[in-house]
Amino acid sequence: MIRFLFALLLMSGFLPAQVDLTEAPVSGRLYARDLVTNQAVVPISGAVTTPNVSRIHLVVTRDGSPWWNGSVNLSYSGGSAPFSFAPTIDAGLHDYDFELLLEIGGQVQQIGFVDRVVCGDAILINGQSNAVAADYHGEGLANQSQSRWIRSFGTSALGAIQVAADLDWHLAEGQGMYSSGTVGTWALRAARLLVDTYQVPIALINGAVGGTYLMQHMRDDTNPENLGTIYGRLLFRARQSGIDQNVRAMLWHQGESDGGTDPTIYHANWSKLRDDWYQDFPSLEQVFMFQIRDGCGVNGMGIRELQRRSSDLFTNVTVLSSTAINAHDGCHFFYQGYRKMGNLMGAAIAVILYGASFPPALAPANIKEARFTSSARDEIELVFRNSKQVLILDQNIEAHFNLGAGVLETVTSATASAGKITLQLSGSTASSEVAYDGHVASGPWIRNRKGVGAFTFMVPILP
Repeated sequence: MIRFLFALLLMSGFLPAQVDLTEAPVSGRLYARDLVTNQAVVPISGAVTTPNVSRIHLVVTRDGSPWWNGSVNLSYSGGSAPFSFAPTIDAGLHDYDFELLLEIGGQVQQIGFVDRVVCGDAILINGQSNAVAADYHGEGLANQSQSRWIRSFGTSALGAIQVAADLDWHLAEGQGMYSSGTVGTWALRAARLLVDTYQVPIALINGAVGGTYLMQHMRDDTNPENLGTIYGRLLFRARQSGIDQNVRAMLWHQGESDGGTDPTIYHANWSKLRDDWYQDFPSLEQVFMFQIRDGCGVNGMGIRELQRRSSDLFTNVTVLSSTAINAHDGCHFFYQGYRKMGNLMGAAIAVILYGASFPPALAPANIKEARFTSSARDEIELVFRNSKQVLILDQNIEAHFNLGAGVLETVTSATASAGKITLQLSGSTASSEVAYDGHVASGPWIRNRKGVGAFTFMVPILP
């Protein structure tokens, strides 16, 4: 039982008001909405321990106007009188205030007040530094998407003591890292787009830690809330905030540190991690992940290729591209890069979770197969999954295809048609695979008409 002592300015003749609360809202909290009713119940219960109180009242206002009120006639047993309320609040851009009052001898006195409570959706973020997505370059722009309707709970600090001590709701912010309310630049941008479009508050909790391997994100099955682990700190914050049973999405950007990891091992561990998420966050509807790109420790295509195929390998996984974003320092992104990532993430979430119509032009080009066009083996046709998608090739894109280690032949030209790219080689090749590597920073890309970059890939070449 959580014990609260409300000793406010009481009217003459009142004793200090003492109430034991078992459930109650706190200022700034987001209650996750029921997707059927578009509401949330806000339970308030406990016991009055001050003697001679006849009734307890609860008054709820929405944006300063009356919303709900109720009262309970108190009956004492063993020196206390139990009470409970269960008002509902609607999802939307509304602040709800809760006022608890005691009545003695016809006089009513406030004993507790909680403000800025909202009803909306809950989303988690995890991964490594590009999920932390702080203002790494000191641009001072990361909070341009900040909103009073985007909240966060606790701190993303790395220490168990700090995490356990911060049980408050905060205004979500993208500027800093590993501190109270920090959620990352692109997550904040995505949430702002959802708030503005669907008029629903968003709770974001970001547990990402820079420079981490996938193994460091795994759950301690003997103690899931182990605050010495990345998984445990995120789970603790979600449970303490009250959103763990209603999380709608997990946003994931990780893999740079695992650039040299055996993809088979990475696949097995990520599969287990995903299963653990669905166990601890049972309302999880979708996992959204960015395919990592060249740089920041990535020295191979194995993990990137696995991520590209994750929507095929797992249910309820959406993969987004991070190519064709030029605001990149070789590892992290400048504000404009993270902003574009937030735009892409916001659009993907809108389609999957909010029923937005899917704009095909936003879909990254995704390879279906590669074939030699003749027995000469000096030309390759890349066939993409969307046969009608218009593909745009930037000048000098040829340099970013390769035919595998030890192969001397190179790609000398690339031409695009609807849903296809044809690669002309410098000669006949014995290569059995072709890859599109992308690159760090700015430069030539494969893009669609909306500027969304194609997934990088490594696939076998069919005869």
